[in-house]
Amino acid sequence: MYLPQSGDWAIGADASPFLTYIGNIFTDAENQSPSAGFLNSDFAIAGKYFKRDDLAYRATFRLGILADSYRSFRPEFSLDPTNTTVEDTYNRTFTNAFLSLGIEKRKGSTRVQGFYGVEGLLGLGTEKHTFDYGNNITPQNTNPDRTEWDILFQDDPREVTTRTEVGGNIIEYQLGTLFSVGARAFAGAEIFLFPKWSLGLEFGYGMLFQYRGNATIISEQWTVPPGGGGTEQFVTTVEDEGGSASFLLDTDNFGGALFMYFYF
Repeated sequence: MYLPQSGDWAIGADASPFLTYIGNIFTDAENQSPSAGFLNSDFAIAGKYFKRDDLAYRATFRLGILADSYRSFRPEFSLDPTNTTVEDTYNRTFTNAFLSLGIEKRKGSTRVQGFYGVEGLLGLGTEKHTFDYGNNITPQNTNPDRTEWDILFQDDPREVTTRTEVGGNIIEYQLGTLFSVGARAFAGAEIFLFPKWSLGLEFGYGMLFQYRGNATIISEQWTVPPGGGGTEQFVTTVEDEGGSASFLLDTDNFGGALFMYFYF
C-alpha cells in the first residue's frame, strides 16, 4: 500500500535538506549530511490522523519555554577597603505557544494525490528580562559599580543595554504579550515515491491578525524625582513602550519549501 488509509497517522518535515543533498551528489559542490527541519517558521510539529482514506484531521503544535540566567561579579562597595565581590544576575524567560487545527480532503487513487481543506491557528508569545545588582543605590553610593548587560531579545534586532540614557539601571524589561489568530484555505499535491512516504507542496490563502501589547521598562537611579523641585533621592521609574497591531490577507506557500510526510 502506497497511499494512507483510515486509521493512519503521519508526521511531516521539510524536504529541502534532503533534496539538496541528493542534488549535490551530481555536482562538485561540498555536500553536508541532510538534517530534519520544521515545515513552518513557527517551529511547530506537524501531524495528521486519517479518519477515512480520503479525509484527515491535521494539526501543528508548539509549546516552548526558555528560562536562563547569567552571572557577573563586581567589586563590593564599602566605606572600608575590601577585596570581596558581589554578584549581578540577568534572568530571562520566553514562552512560545502555537496551535493549528484543520481538516483535509484528499482526491486521487494513484501515487499522485491532491488535497484541499481549511484550518485555523492561534499563537501566544511572552518575553521578560530581569536584572538584580549586588551593589545597591544608597546616599553613600549614588552611582554603584554595576554590570552593563546587553539585553538578549528573542527576535528583536535592536541593541539595548541596561544603562539608560539618563544614567539609570534597568531592573526589568517585559515585552508586551503577542497574540496571533488566523485562518486559511489550502490546496496541494503529494507524490508517493515509496510506500507511505511522500513529497509534496502546498499553497494557501488566509488571514492573520497579530497584536502585541505595550512593553514595560522599570529602572532605578539616584536623581531628582520627576517634576523637580526636590533634592536627589532613590527613584524608580516605570515606562511604557508602545505595542503594535497588524492584519494580513494574502496567499502563502506553507513555509516556502517542499515537504515530506511519513505515514504509519
